[in-house]
Amino acid sequence: MTPAKQLRIAIENCELPHPLFLKQLKPLCQRIDDALDGAASRIEHVVGPSRVGKSMLIRALRRDFPEAKVEGRRRVPVLVVPVPTPVSPLLLPSSVLTALGLPVQRNITSGAMGNRMLDQLKLAGTRVVLFEEASHLVELGARVPPRAAGDWFKALADSLNLTLLLFGVPRLERLFEHNEQLRMRASAPRWLMPYDSRIPDNLQAFHGCVATYANLFRESGFPIELPARVLTYQCYLLTGGLIGVLSRFMQELASQLAYESPRMLTFADCQSAARAIEAAGSRHCRAFERPEEVQADIAPAALHQAFVQVMHDNDLSVPLIPEWAGGVQ
Repeated sequence: MTPAKQLRIAIENCELPHPLFLKQLKPLCQRIDDALDGAASRIEHVVGPSRVGKSMLIRALRRDFPEAKVEGRRRVPVLVVPVPTPVSPLLLPSSVLTALGLPVQRNITSGAMGNRMLDQLKLAGTRVVLFEEASHLVELGARVPPRAAGDWFKALADSLNLTLLLFGVPRLERLFEHNEQLRMRASAPRWLMPYDSRIPDNLQAFHGCVATYANLFRESGFPIELPARVLTYQCYLLTGGLIGVLSRFMQELASQLAYESPRMLTFADCQSAARAIEAAGSRHCRAFERPEEVQADIAPAALHQAFVQVMHDNDLSVPLIPEWAGGVQ
């Protein structure tokens, strides 16, 4: 295997245990542990912008609680269910059956489908269900009213004493706003947010993520010539603090080296990779655009504008910085 291919695989398989990720992973693991021990059902929802790391969180939870064979019988204690779009009353239970790897019967009522779903979850010993992209339920075109969808989740949790974890973009909050019973049953939303450049600890954590990727490039024989501080700031301009976009950029950079021998990577290499992906940061101060910036500091206002763009693109207000964070308003 060539060094370039080894690098690509290493980058694609890299899971960054960064602080905001761990802040959500640890309590969610505890919720799942409690459910597996027979605790009362809980309803949790993890909300955040696209590309903030929700899918990585789901993959980590799935890996930490895998399915197994017990006395020859399949056990799926934690089930991940992608919510389809557009959603219909029949597609909700059928998506659960599909996630279990079971065939979905046609010409069947939603009631019969729901009963089959409950039977199969019980047979699989499922205690926790993670719904990926649950915000599809409140998109335009969804054929399940938000209140009815909330009732469905509440009934599912009650029927088998299941713990439900719902993941989605910020509009997922509308599901709870339209159903006060679901809202009163659920825990407070868990927000997974981009790193805010105004908060020193946030910027340092983001730098740690960039450095982890940079080390993988260096160890594979492809060191990046940009100074560490410059690389971090350029990556922040590109991502607005979204780790998922940073990961996509590093994957693209590695992919473009597929047929090359080990060498030093230049500003031009980074520029080429940045132009090949969908950036998330500021439209006014684009990343990897001007080589002369390699030797110049990027103004804090430019970094903040990248963060603001991400927040506005996801219909989120830009928070004030609490005094304890030690940042700049």
